[in-house]
Formats: sequence, C-alpha cells, structure tokens
Amino acid sequence: MISLNETHDPSLASWVVSANDADNEFPIQNLPLAVFRRRGRSEAFRGGVAIGEHIVDLAAAVERGVFSGEAARAAQAAARDSLNAFMALGPAASSALRLALSRALWA
Repeated sequence: MISLNETHDPSLASWVVSANDADNEFPIQNLPLAVFRRRGRSEAFRGGVAIGEHIVDLAAAVERGVFSGEAARAAQAAARDSLNAFMALGPAASSALRLALSRALWA
C-alpha cells in the first residue's frame, strides 16, 4: 500500500500559475510522469512531469542539477525515452522523485 506524504497536502500551491487553477487536471498534488516530445518536432521522446499546462523536462532538470541523492538517480532513469528503467527502481525511488519535484514546484 502506498502511503500519502506531504506531496498530497490539499493546501499546497505552486509557482506554476496554471497548476493552481481549480479546473486544471495537473495541480501540484498530481504530478504524472510520461514520455513526451514537443509538438511538430522530430526530436527523441524523453521523460517529463505534467504540472498545470506545462511539462517539466526531466532531462533538462537533471542536466541542471535540480535533484540530488535518490531523487537524482530516479530522475535520470525517468528522463529516458521509456519509463521502464524508472519503474524498475521501485517505490522508494518514485517517492523520492515525487517529493523533490513537489518541493521544487511549491509556491
């Protein structure tokens, strides 16, 4: 069973303005991972996290040293063109990345 932590606090707000819109599906409490590429580009897919109307590019965040420790290891795995390596790391890595992302996006 997954335990809830501070990342699920309903009172959290983000500096990403669109994430605070009540009609948006991706508030700071919902940070879904996916692979993406920019519309109309033939670039490689890479891992990202939806927040409001935006996507955090995990490869760019890793390159800029946004994460450390377990979250950095998880972000490196999630930044690839598939989430398989990230999922193989297990729930502790996923939780560490989610917490680091949430804290980086808090208002």
